Amino acid sequence: MKKLKSDFTINEIGKFRFYSGIAIGIGFSIVFNILFRVILKMCNVGEVITDLSWSNYYSYEFSIYYLTLIGFASVGFSFCFTTYLWMSKPFASIRKKTIRLRMAQINPIWILFGTLLFLLRMFWFFAGVDLTIEKDFAYLGFMIPIFIYVYCWNLISDIYKSKEPFFMTSLIIIILGFILSGI
Repeated sequence: MKKLKSDFTINEIGKFRFYSGIAIGIGFSIVFNILFRVILKMCNVGEVITDLSWSNYYSYEFSIYYLTLIGFASVGFSFCFTTYLWMSKPFASIRKKTIRLRMAQINPIWILFGTLLFLLRMFWFFAGVDLTIEKDFAYLGFMIPIFIYVYCWNLISDIYKSKEPFFMTSLIIIILGFILSGI
């Protein structure tokens, strides 16, 4: 008979790992939010050099689209660290579950840095071409944070029954994304 998956609960994860994962996830989302805003502001250094005026640099205003995208991207990227901590149980009762936990622990970090490398390469492409994410790829920009969030939950749902926590954290992440965007 096939053994059913256990429920995704605080006791199953461990209280310390669960709450520290949430705290570190929120901390990383604030750090990523600040980092992405600084990087976006640094993208205007080229205009400062061509105009020989720092007034454009200081008066630069973020559009609502970029603020929202930065807010959701920072929450999506920080959820990778939360998933890493939640799945960091060294040994499970079943050997197959231990292997899945280890894979679910390392894959979010792999996806996080792979996505950041992809975005870095895309940044160099956009620097040489007259394209913008806001005007040319409006909905596509939000696909990266959505992909990362759903991918991390896919890893969690491979080990635990997690239908209700998925919907609950989706609501929390949407609220946190809007809070970080400052809208």
